[in-house]
Amino acid sequence: MPMFNVWENEQIPYREQADKLFNLPAWQLRSAQDQQIIPFLGAGVSISRRSFPANPPVPEELPTVEAIDKVGQEFGLESKKAKNLLRIAVFLAISLERAEKDAQDLNDDQLLEFLLKEQYPPSGGELARLFANLSTYTAFKQVVENLKAILPNGLVDATDREQIEMLKLLAKITRIADPPDPLTSITSYYENKSGRGSLWTNLRLIISGKKEVTPTHKLLAATAKQYLSQPDIWDDFLILTTNYDCLMEDALDQARVDYVVLTTRKSDQKVLVRFADTVKDAALFGQRNSGIYYANNLSLKKPNKSMVVIYKLHGCLNPGLSDKDDGVVISDNDYVEYISQLNSAQGRIPPNVNNLMQGKPFLFLGYSLSDWNVRSVFETLRRKRGEDFDDQDYSVMSYIGEYERLFFQRNNVTILKTDLNSFTDGIRSVLELLKKNNPERWSKLVDDILLVMQ
Repeated sequence: MPMFNVWENEQIPYREQADKLFNLPAWQLRSAQDQQIIPFLGAGVSISRRSFPANPPVPEELPTVEAIDKVGQEFGLESKKAKNLLRIAVFLAISLERAEKDAQDLNDDQLLEFLLKEQYPPSGGELARLFANLSTYTAFKQVVENLKAILPNGLVDATDREQIEMLKLLAKITRIADPPDPLTSITSYYENKSGRGSLWTNLRLIISGKKEVTPTHKLLAATAKQYLSQPDIWDDFLILTTNYDCLMEDALDQARVDYVVLTTRKSDQKVLVRFADTVKDAALFGQRNSGIYYANNLSLKKPNKSMVVIYKLHGCLNPGLSDKDDGVVISDNDYVEYISQLNSAQGRIPPNVNNLMQGKPFLFLGYSLSDWNVRSVFETLRRKRGEDFDDQDYSVMSYIGEYERLFFQRNNVTILKTDLNSFTDGIRSVLELLKKNNPERWSKLVDDILLVMQ
């Protein structure tokens, strides 16, 4: 059985993570060293500074349990399960009425405007609600039909639409079935109904303009900058991400770190290549690379120096792209096609990315890995690192579900149980302690890192 660890609070080895991220042993020995761990960014990184509504408060005035049970007795409810169900139903009904009066949640008509104004990208749940609204899709329609088959005629004096709205509000209160279906299923429905172009346009509309980088982005920008500042370094620094936004690029721009972004176009499976504006002759190098080669035969032509390679597995919504450059992986159909292409002759991973991955562990940031699609991609990439790979992968996450627990146990992934902002603070504390204990050796390096992380 593979080893499985969950480290939290004071157990989290921040010094070990700092060593891996910043190659601290290399700096101590004054010798160059390859990248030690590969950051793998999920959506949680881009929304890690957002605040989300808390659970609704408990209503102040509630009927007593005795009063509820007395009502149940009048209907002949004797079993413990029936009594408990009635107690729950009454409490939820009271909570529903209060939420309807005092709800802070946005209604569907306000959601698009809110997501446009929000400084950070949307969460997966918000995207699911948005596209469900835009396509008038809801699984609650089937729930209402099922209720009709159970409830006597005339018992519920509400229209189907009113019942759907009631179920939506109940889902928000309980955090159950909110949204009622996965984002992949809802976007598949929307794409079939409204077309791929409409799906891509709406995604870009609410994602491409976001510019507020998070502490995690800044941490990785500092990591990359320090790696590339090592003497005699020739290998590139690899960052993997399934995010559509350009916040990682923005953080690198702020840190003045050169990079190249690789994505795959859906229409012909050729690789799009975009260099940072700071790269000399960026446009010329882009012309020599972009949209010409399939992933398996891309020989990246770039300046003769190391830089950051950002491989966007699920596409990019850079403002400079058009729907002809669509490489977004978001729907069920996209994921099935993507996973099949990973193992096809043309492949999906460029050789230079595959080479940089070999023998190196991943640091997952901002993932739950509860979805089958993300787990499938991870397992495929893990195999591509070599059959004999036995190093330790890590995942920073504040909540561990049963799916994650079993998946990580099977794949020998250590969980660092904390939120991303606390993880970044933990790394910062390690660096500050190094500087405090040995200022002659560490002051310059630590100051350079913390300057980027500000």
